[in-house]
Amino acid sequence: MDEKLTKISKQLALVLRHHPEKINITLDEYGRVEINELINKFNAHYSRKIDRQKIEEIINNSPRQRYVIEGTKIRALYGHSVSVLPLQEAVIPPKILYHGTSQAAAEIIQAEGLNKMGREFVHLSEKLETAIKIGSRHDTSPIIFQVYAKKAATDGYAFYSTKSGVWLVENLPAIYLKKERQV
Repeated sequence: MDEKLTKISKQLALVLRHHPEKINITLDEYGRVEINELINKFNAHYSRKIDRQKIEEIINNSPRQRYVIEGTKIRALYGHSVSVLPLQEAVIPPKILYHGTSQAAAEIIQAEGLNKMGREFVHLSEKLETAIKIGSRHDTSPIIFQVYAKKAATDGYAFYSTKSGVWLVENLPAIYLKKERQV
């Protein structure tokens, strides 16, 4: 994705995941808004203009799969700090998932478990490489946890899957975690 579309994608993330009030939109309980309303209010607020074609290009070319168009509405798939309800039922996750974090946060996680920390969900990944990449955003030498996800689901914790291989859970006690390694 080119730099211009990347910047637009980040602006969309800001309004659809964190601050819809910034452009004066209201998300429904699932985080959706009419796509035409989003386009009009986005264009009134930002200098970079969007249309449905640009949004579809962002959706189709982004490796992260952050957004989805559902009929006449659009929503961010995950990463919200505003309250939204999941659109899907909980599913049984793989046996092991991964979580990458900073060394400072790892100490807290080992004591308290995984908490959503101002977001709607904790993000977990199916691939170790993804957890390393995400952890590296927070620390040059991140800590990676193995998450015993299937066991946690069996014990009653709800997991949600996204199209991009990100798994979501509201919280998870430390008994389901194993510090895998420091990268």
